[in-house]
Amino acid sequence: MKALKLMVILGLLLWQNVGAQELLDTINFKSVEVIANKIPAAYKTTTLDSSSISESANLSELLQKHSSVFVKTYGSGSLATVSFRGTGASHTNVLWNDITLNSPMNGQIDFSLYPTLFFNNVELHHGASGLIDGNGALGGSLNLSNKLVYNKGYNAILQQTIGSFNNYTTAAKIGFSNKKWAYQTQIYYNNSKNNFEYTNIALQDNPTLIQNKADLTQYGIQEAIHRKLKSGSIGIRFWYFKSDRTLPPNMLVAANDEHQSDESFRIVAEWQGLKGNLYYKWVNAFIKDELIYTNSLANINAVNNSYLINSKLLTKYYLKHNFVLTNNVSIRYENAKTESYANEYNRFNNTWLLGLTKNFNRLNIAVFNRFTQVENNTELLAPTAGVTYGLLKQKQLKIKGNVGINYNYPTFNDLYWNPGGNANLKPEKAKMLELGTSYTHKTKNMNIEIEVTGFRSYVYNWIIWQPTSTGIWSPNNLKEVENKGIELSLQSRATINKLIFSAAVNYTNTFSTNMKAQSITDNSEGKQLIYVPFHQLNYTVSGMLKNYTLSYTYYYTGQRFISTDNNWYMPANFISDVVLSKKFKTSHKSNISGSFKVNNLLNQEYQSIAWRPMPGRNYLFTLTLQFN
Repeated sequence: MKALKLMVILGLLLWQNVGAQELLDTINFKSVEVIANKIPAAYKTTTLDSSSISESANLSELLQKHSSVFVKTYGSGSLATVSFRGTGASHTNVLWNDITLNSPMNGQIDFSLYPTLFFNNVELHHGASGLIDGNGALGGSLNLSNKLVYNKGYNAILQQTIGSFNNYTTAAKIGFSNKKWAYQTQIYYNNSKNNFEYTNIALQDNPTLIQNKADLTQYGIQEAIHRKLKSGSIGIRFWYFKSDRTLPPNMLVAANDEHQSDESFRIVAEWQGLKGNLYYKWVNAFIKDELIYTNSLANINAVNNSYLINSKLLTKYYLKHNFVLTNNVSIRYENAKTESYANEYNRFNNTWLLGLTKNFNRLNIAVFNRFTQVENNTELLAPTAGVTYGLLKQKQLKIKGNVGINYNYPTFNDLYWNPGGNANLKPEKAKMLELGTSYTHKTKNMNIEIEVTGFRSYVYNWIIWQPTSTGIWSPNNLKEVENKGIELSLQSRATINKLIFSAAVNYTNTFSTNMKAQSITDNSEGKQLIYVPFHQLNYTVSGMLKNYTLSYTYYYTGQRFISTDNNWYMPANFISDVVLSKKFKTSHKSNISGSFKVNNLLNQEYQSIAWRPMPGRNYLFTLTLQFN
């Protein structure tokens, strides 16, 4: 109730300062989009294009094949987490239309539960730019958003996918918009057996087995309605999603009986607009997540519920002489209840971001500070500053750099898990540095963008769970970690006669080193963290001619250690995918397209997590009907 009262008070303050004023007669919405861009050029960001989003089944697959972050997956349809620049899974924030979705229980996101149907914009914010999105993003943040277009009439997309291992996916997106209103409904259903063959290298003679108990059913719906105002818009969006999956045994286990059910309710209401020199956006959200885990062999039936209520007021004020003042306030109420806690717990996680940017033609400077209060923990200083400079008059060649400090607060599991929780944990603290350069070359028939970024961060009070003298696992602030490396990205597009050729490359070299021994017998000091590859590369090349498109994607994951002393490791894997698609124009308002995709073209046997097999060569056929 306290959170609801604070949301109402914040709303009344906003209405008094903005809503009661006379609205402008007209608004350039393209200008508003530029104004709303919250990450200055001095920070590393990656935007994924619509074709990459549409051809990927879920967020896990999208990031693995088209970004520089490392995706750690337990198998097809199973848990998948993301790591930026060698940090942990809980150091990556995920925002949906400006609302952070990370669970207050474990601080993580399961990226396999996010079908790409439910968003149409994906942007990655690396390193210190994550501070601008919120506290906790010691590695970076991922921003998902939805945009509706007005005055387009009726439109619909119907899609059916059939694939190997009894994989069936049905999706639909239906919408209508006129000059003032925009509606949209998205529906998703997926069912898969995941019964692929694999070689069990843990057994004598390495027999070929069929993975069983890995079936998956997922379905969801998203509804949105928005109303254009004279100087902005107001809207509401609802997202329901349900996932039921049987968790397969690993190669070392003869049999198991584990099941996991995930259910999410998410609702976001927003009001944004432009009044004079003030851009404002007020976002309110309610999120409920439930996870039920059952293990009949261990007699476990665990029900975990978490609730989030978040109200954000985001503003930019455009001053004279190209100064921009940013003032963002967030009030976030977190609640969690599970049998693994002695009680039901809740807390406020409130932040205030204040920043100033200045554009001097070729030079751009940005300075921000985030004030955070989480229960009794208050941090007055979490600053970041960035500079970018265009070496050429047209700014094709730029150099940039930034520094920053961010904090990640212990989760409810860290504090209150029974037995083992530690209520005396300190927040994790990261100091970050980034230097880079970018080059853009554009002509009538060609576009090339190249960016190289070097990064370094040092994380203090890294929380690690380890067994105590009584045999109970408990977390402590024992680890200090240094992350450093290089990120390289290249985007190109060229038109040769009627052939449109494009290519995208992402490469990351990451050293993630444990700098502090946890005990006398600890031999992990100076060693690479487990499951952090030194090298990671992916690239996609495609060609389009007369509505035919052929694309090839290659992604390489280097050697990863699976023991803290670096004596055991997993070999590198290199996966190739090929897609051939064709679009048929059936009328001036409709078309049909079909695509045939071959995943793991070379049929490589590999594992992302030790003893968790991944599928070999498999196929997907997709038929899409589009009406405008």
